Amino acid sequence: MMKNTQWWLRAVGGFYLLLALTSLWVLFANPQMFGAMFPFAADALSIRAFSDAWLIFVLEMAGLGAMMLYAAQHPARNGLLVLTVAVLELLRGAGGDLWWILRGWPVANYLPFMVVHIGIALTGLWILRQEKAAKPDDNTDLNV
Repeated sequence: MMKNTQWWLRAVGGFYLLLALTSLWVLFANPQMFGAMFPFAADALSIRAFSDAWLIFVLEMAGLGAMMLYAAQHPARNGLLVLTVAVLELLRGAGGDLWWILRGWPVANYLPFMVVHIGIALTGLWILRQEKAAKPDDNTDLNV
């Protein structure tokens, strides 16, 4: 029945929507909060540029979160979505955070998020492999 995949999709999808909603609040109600995090002097134009770029990320999070919640209805057909999110968590998530840390952004802000990104990715991959191993003759699931 793929209960683990179903719960992973629900948990990560809900987490993504929560992050998107809180980020929208910061973007539109308190954009100066971004400036306080910058490792360099930030004027209004640089905060606006960062906020505009961050909005694209927030919209991606909201879209993926909604897709994961919808996909949780049929987890056996949505292994590719789990794999996609896991890869994005490693590349865009943990990789992006590492890049920002190397560029001088506060380690205290991004190291915890790196741990979360890696945790989401590894649990998703582990669940896919575990559920595939439980039914090795079924070729309808993603081979991971």
